[in-house]
Amino acid sequence: MTEGYLLLAFDDARYLELAANFALSVRRVERRPVSVAVNAKVKVDPALAALFDQVIVAEDDAHMRGAMNKARLFDLTPYERTFYIDADCLLFSPRIEFFWRKFRDRPFVVEGHRQSKGPAFACSLGEKDAAALCALLGVRYLTVFNAGVMYFERTPASKAVFDKVRALYEGPHRDTISYRYKHEGEYADEPFFAAALALLGIDPEEPPVTARLQVTTPNIKDGIMDLDTGELRLVKQAAGEPAAAWSGVLCHFCGLVPMDDYFALADKLRREVKLPPMDRSKFMPVVLTAAHHKESP
Repeated sequence: MTEGYLLLAFDDARYLELAANFALSVRRVERRPVSVAVNAKVKVDPALAALFDQVIVAEDDAHMRGAMNKARLFDLTPYERTFYIDADCLLFSPRIEFFWRKFRDRPFVVEGHRQSKGPAFACSLGEKDAAALCALLGVRYLTVFNAGVMYFERTPASKAVFDKVRALYEGPHRDTISYRYKHEGEYADEPFFAAALALLGIDPEEPPVTARLQVTTPNIKDGIMDLDTGELRLVKQAAGEPAAAWSGVLCHFCGLVPMDDYFALADKLRREVKLPPMDRSKFMPVVLTAAHHKESP
């Protein structure tokens, strides 16, 4: 059964540069392949293409913009078992093997929490009332999570997730379920996935914050990010909440924050394979908007 990582780099070549850094981080700790899907708007530098096992050139879908292309992952992946990874992530530890084994034979897995009231998907670009969405959808709770990391297998059950996401997106409640995102015509993907998973009865993994697959950087106060030792420990504190120590194997640098840390790590990975360092000027303003989702174990 084929296994591998898949990233998206649509519309903007800067995403491809970030995806290349992720591919380099995988090379240091394991041997599974890394593929990236691009569209015609992204010119692929041969030096970067060589870092991926496959560069998949996808046709544009007139109905999908930006992050909503995640609804197409089932059709884009070349693998039977896939970890979808946002481009602004780095892999720190070979302990990723634990999650590959843990998730085997499960159609679709995410880390998150179940939410039935209060603001959901709260970030700088929008938020939704969880109770109102639960009432609209007829579910007891939403499966709220950061969609920067998703695991799925090539099965009818996982295809049903992506089909449901697309149906909700194309349905009459698009603007009620989600909100306009970064670019013209783009919607935030996470509310559609949260609704689809809830409707299909797929609960999230809810591990302790000290044993995570994905650790995100919003609300970071301090931490250790060491590629050589595989140590990823962040102290995070959301407004009005106590500080907590998070640890995991994948770091999701939402909005490339903290930028100095991300570029230092990326340049280290690039030096090891004699690639030029990142051109920071190209990322000002940053490619990705930092999301500040309510996080809970």
